[in-house]
Amino acid sequence: MMKEAYEVYPSRLRIYMTTIVFILFGLAICGVVFTSTWLIMKILAIAFGLLFFYAAFETAVKGHAKRPDYIFDDQGITDNTQEPAVVVPWADILKIEMTPNNAVMQIGILARKTVISQDEKNVGLTRNLVSNGNMAFYSIMIDGFKFRQKQFLNIFEELQRQGVKHNPSILVNKVLEKKR
Repeated sequence: MMKEAYEVYPSRLRIYMTTIVFILFGLAICGVVFTSTWLIMKILAIAFGLLFFYAAFETAVKGHAKRPDYIFDDQGITDNTQEPAVVVPWADILKIEMTPNNAVMQIGILARKTVISQDEKNVGLTRNLVSNGNMAFYSIMIDGFKFRQKQFLNIFEELQRQGVKHNPSILVNKVLEKKR
């Protein structure tokens, strides 16, 4: 059987638009330097402008990465947005849900993991495990802001298709915004 992998990359158009917006904000804020105001205001403007330029740089670099943000295959869901990358097996996934969040849609993936090894535990996780019967929960949030609408809906449909194929007990929920 051939391995069926679905790779998810952010929309180049969204990356370009976000980068341009950050650059424009950076330029606008740095424009305070050319006004007659206090020196401290000019220094703060340059500092905030540099933060926007840094955000533009980071957005552009992440948008042109050769590695996909997410991979859905026979193994499960690989989340490359984390360092190191996290692979969540289909058997551990409890729920896949598309929900509105402020201005964009999100896909939430909730998974469980039974922690056996002491090496996997830290102080925060230990408290979580005690209150949840030795179960740790992991969630992946795929933000719709990085994707165009059709691409985002395709991502959800592929998650639904592969999730049901590999683990029929996964709860799949699609919540759409109500038109007002």
